[in-house]
Amino acid sequence: MESTGTETPLATSDQAGRVMLAVAAVTGHAAKHLMNSAFFVLLPEIKLGLGLTNAGVGTISAVRNIAGGLVNAPAGFAADRYQSQGATTLGITIILVGIFTAAMGYVNNLTSAVIIATLGGMAITFWHPAAISALSRRFPERRGFAISLHGTGGSIGEAMGPLAVAGLILLIGWRVVFISIGIPSVLGGVVVWLLLRRVWDKQTSSRTTVASYVGSLRGLVTNRRILIIMVMVMLYGGAQSALFTFLPIYIREDVGYSPSVMNLFIAAMQVTGIFSQPVMGYLSDQYGRKQVLLPGLLGLTVTILGISVVPAGVPLFLTIVLMGMFQFPLMSLFLASATDVAGEDVQGTVVSLVFGATIIVAGVSPYVGGLLADAYGTAVVFRYGAGLGALAALVLATQRWPRAIRVTEGG
Repeated sequence: MESTGTETPLATSDQAGRVMLAVAAVTGHAAKHLMNSAFFVLLPEIKLGLGLTNAGVGTISAVRNIAGGLVNAPAGFAADRYQSQGATTLGITIILVGIFTAAMGYVNNLTSAVIIATLGGMAITFWHPAAISALSRRFPERRGFAISLHGTGGSIGEAMGPLAVAGLILLIGWRVVFISIGIPSVLGGVVVWLLLRRVWDKQTSSRTTVASYVGSLRGLVTNRRILIIMVMVMLYGGAQSALFTFLPIYIREDVGYSPSVMNLFIAAMQVTGIFSQPVMGYLSDQYGRKQVLLPGLLGLTVTILGISVVPAGVPLFLTIVLMGMFQFPLMSLFLASATDVAGEDVQGTVVSLVFGATIIVAGVSPYVGGLLADAYGTAVVFRYGAGLGALAALVLATQRWPRAIRVTEGG
């Protein structure tokens, strides 16, 4: 697609401006995912505290996913239309996520938990289109590496979340943990805004209008490459949402580990993603997206399946850790693949489109997983997730994909 704009959203084209963008993106993404991971590792405590079934837990996660998916379209349009306000968008996003994270400490039934979790999930959605589109524009020659580096920030936050929660649950309870994590994150949003406002050009404005947005969106959804990516993301997202919802519950209830040990397992899974994401992003820039995505999807499928069959202890720990190495780089590579073929002024739109595609499967996947877990045991959720991962790998294996990444004018 051709770009309709001629300028980038940053005032400076020098290396310092690009570095500052990368630092702020990684920092903000880490803060966002610290709160996100805390939500998931606290789900077993919410379940016990509110007396919920597995289906009830799945409902919280499912509605949160669906709502987040529905606001992807306006989030993508806002990122492209108001490029000059990107620093403010990113700062406010972290502030709102912090507020809703703290509010989770006050829920007292399933309905209130669903409402607050949903509002937090909707706020989270506005981060990715603005942050990833800016990175894509500023690092076109190293797009896979830059977006994966952004993903590394997410993995850092996902690793820090369980570690922060582990020692606090027993001391102050899950309600106060939510409050203790959410309030400092509000201040983190201010820090992100301060980091970015010096390098973000407030005078630059995109010419994206509602009409041009709709036209660009039509062009994206009729692009065969984008459609294939969306199908894979749907399947991958379904596996991921079921996994994230029920892995903590499986470790706590089926394996019988304490909250501290469970959090250690989850944190260790994230640590491997910190290192694997930039490596896989760099390799995809050098050798092609498919050459890295396909082994990643196959590795993810095998390790998710392995969780349901390996014995507790070291084998389970190593399987979960290995799964993290494949799990976390994949979304960054899907995004890089999509932005490769998108125009300059629709980078935010294509990011929101890819994330929005997850709603079709990931939105209902936790609820399906909850029904399966109530009927057949939690372990079956991982076989279900592995099946979705295998389908995604099969879709990619049957497609022709350019081996080299070529950056052309306008994306």
